[in-house]
Amino acid sequence: MRHYENLVIVKPTLTEEEIKNSIAAVEEVITSNGGEIAARDAMGIRKLAYPIAKNERGYFYVIYYTGEPSTISEIERRFRINEELLRFVTIKYDTKREVTAWNQLVDKVNNPKKAPAKEVVATEEATEEADA
Repeated sequence: MRHYENLVIVKPTLTEEEIKNSIAAVEEVITSNGGEIAARDAMGIRKLAYPIAKNERGYFYVIYYTGEPSTISEIERRFRINEELLRFVTIKYDTKREVTAWNQLVDKVNNPKKAPAKEVVATEEATEEADA
């Protein structure tokens, strides 16, 4: 099993429910072709560097998964025929160093850092002032 990362950009003109259905379809393509999803990162709607199909923005979603190399061509074929996706990119992590980086990315997504102590104290002080 190799380690992969897919970034997909979904059309921003879709409703929230349609975006969720589109993302679920993307994940289903990966799992139905033998991939195991390790982490998901919904980055939200962001401005694109340049317009794609007259869209200035797109919904960015990153999926980290493991799978067989033979399934990537089928996954990408299914991405190409999905009209709700503006763009996608598949990144393969091959070397030991790259796999270590992939594991760190997965850990970062699955275990986001907690807020620094200074921000927590400031938030508690603001709450106490609001209660007074």
